[in-house]
Amino acid sequence: MTCLLFALAPFASAESLLIKGGKVISLSDAGTLEQADILIRDGRIEQVAADLGSIPADTVIDAAGKVVAPGFIAPHSELGLTEISAAASTNDNAVAGQSVGAAFDPSVAFNPHSTLIPFNRAGGLTRAIVTPGSQENIFAGQGFAIKLNGAFDSVAKAGLVQRIYLGEYGGSLAGGSRANAFAQLRSALDEAREYAENKAAIRRGEWRDLTHSVADLEALQPLLNGEQMAMIGANRASDILQVLALAKAFNLKLVIEGAAEGWMVSDQLAAAGVPVVIDAMSNSPDAFERLGARMENAALLNKAGVTVAISGPGYGGSHNSYLSRQAAGNAVAFGLPYEEGVRAVSANVAKIFGLKGGVIAPGEVADLVVWSGDPLEVTSYAEAVLIDGKPQSLVTRSTRLRDRYLKPQPGYGHAYKN
Repeated sequence: MTCLLFALAPFASAESLLIKGGKVISLSDAGTLEQADILIRDGRIEQVAADLGSIPADTVIDAAGKVVAPGFIAPHSELGLTEISAAASTNDNAVAGQSVGAAFDPSVAFNPHSTLIPFNRAGGLTRAIVTPGSQENIFAGQGFAIKLNGAFDSVAKAGLVQRIYLGEYGGSLAGGSRANAFAQLRSALDEAREYAENKAAIRRGEWRDLTHSVADLEALQPLLNGEQMAMIGANRASDILQVLALAKAFNLKLVIEGAAEGWMVSDQLAAAGVPVVIDAMSNSPDAFERLGARMENAALLNKAGVTVAISGPGYGGSHNSYLSRQAAGNAVAFGLPYEEGVRAVSANVAKIFGLKGGVIAPGEVADLVVWSGDPLEVTSYAEAVLIDGKPQSLVTRSTRLRDRYLKPQPGYGHAYKN
């Protein structure tokens, strides 16, 4: 038996692993257990109990005085697609040209060895939704889910969402105006429906000329069939209501990203069963569509019965996706119940996108993080991260630089001596 006090070998693999004595935020029917053990076998949680005794395990983590929570999941990021925003050659997150963009699938360019993946993993993220970031077209392209284990097969689910932009982005309106953007979106969905009903004739060229390419119309079929989610960006309350009406007309599985003024229409969101992905730190009127932004947004949405997922500040991006926990902590400070705050960065994200993880319970995938303290407290840090039951390396480019330059280098500091 190997006994570890948070000194885990990078990417070590164990058939069985026991986490002992930690405070467990399970987000299951068991609630929060002040002190409990977790037995993991073959990547899944086998038992969660107050005291499992000295049950044999290949690896033991002593979590006494620590907090164990589900691995956090970023509901919106560009991880593996963007390395340095200002260096165009490192960005694979956008489509160019006149295509609608629905057929754009950036998962083929996903880089599991991006330096931002271990950086965010060390911040407690175990999975993430990755979406394209182009704001030139109404349809930005298809998003996918990843595991942050750095493996070449870490794309967990491709073609998960269609990323659709409406409203204000980067100081301009997608589509030129809201009215035009909605018209373009409706036109694309109408043509996709027309294509589905007349596919053979269209492919033979025995049909009217269509505005959109066959590739894009094909790509929109999973959206119309309910096999793919529509992640639509909308912040203004009136825009949200228009999006709800559009989704109802085309029977779309919808998640609204942004929803800065969502609290104003929380009852309508709840009645429609539409979840939201919000930046819980957004409380300033930095755009006309966010004049009603407030820190209580998450609390008010949750109180109305809306499923809330919280992204990192600025709606995630890549570098700061792990800061979703800080945003959740601020949402708790402004009225969101504590467990709902943890749920908003874990279980709710898994629920919205149909992913594994987010809950600590027998039979669930063992994506877990052992924290030094309260995971929503900014000064806490991850001491152990497990993905599929396997301890992950917490070494990042930042820690390597720290370790390199904290150590005296041979000859360093003596270059100017006579």
